[in-house]
Amino acid sequence: MLNEIIKVLFTPTYLKMRNRRIEGLILAAGFSNRFNSMDNAFKKYLLKVNNSNILSYIIGGMIKTGIRKINIIASKISNKSKYKQILLNSIGKLGIDSKKIKLNIIENKTPKRENGYSLFLGLKAISSEYTLLSMADHIFSENIFSQLVMNYHRYDILLATDPINLKDPYKLEDATKICGLNSFITNIGKGIPKYNRLDMGAFLLRTKVIRNICHGIKLDTYKFGVTDVILFAIESGLDVSYFDFPNVFWLDVDNSSIYEQ
Repeated sequence: MLNEIIKVLFTPTYLKMRNRRIEGLILAAGFSNRFNSMDNAFKKYLLKVNNSNILSYIIGGMIKTGIRKINIIASKISNKSKYKQILLNSIGKLGIDSKKIKLNIIENKTPKRENGYSLFLGLKAISSEYTLLSMADHIFSENIFSQLVMNYHRYDILLATDPINLKDPYKLEDATKICGLNSFITNIGKGIPKYNRLDMGAFLLRTKVIRNICHGIKLDTYKFGVTDVILFAIESGLDVSYFDFPNVFWLDVDNSSIYEQ
């Protein structure tokens, strides 16, 4: 299944937005607990896909979108230089010239604070007006990053959404649900009672605005997720929008059975 997705991931795109104003951010500081690995340093996003790995395909999708600086939030990094070189080598296996990009590796030393805190750490390091955000373990049949950029209209957050897989048991079990109306998100969460879309794990957001929200939340809350940040943005009256991808197949590689498919 993953191999089928990879075949069409790298279609060249032409963007309307000046990508020098966008940096990439990938959240990769999770624990990978559902893989039941005995190795404490195990990282599911480095699992092999074709001749590379999951994370490198996500990086490659951002590069194909025109992003030239990509920040990666990771945990349990004993040697940043070695870690970066592993990623650069993996990107090279995709036929991408790694000399044209800058990878900035940021360590989240307290990953138990969850991915909202990882988002805060990443946004602190980003100077561009906009941030293209992705989870490290989501993979798509098309380069949805370019579509997010092309369909962005100065929202505070634009989220990629799946409007059609609401009857898929796997997606519903673990997915973050969204209630959306007229292109705007009114509620988000795994346990919300009413929903009509699923969160695909890719976002385009205004860096400074969302960084300020993360900063405010982290002062009051030890653990918080990206979903909490989005909810706070909605409650604060910000423009939190969605863009549907009805024809894109995607996977959240959340456990070994999904990966083995």
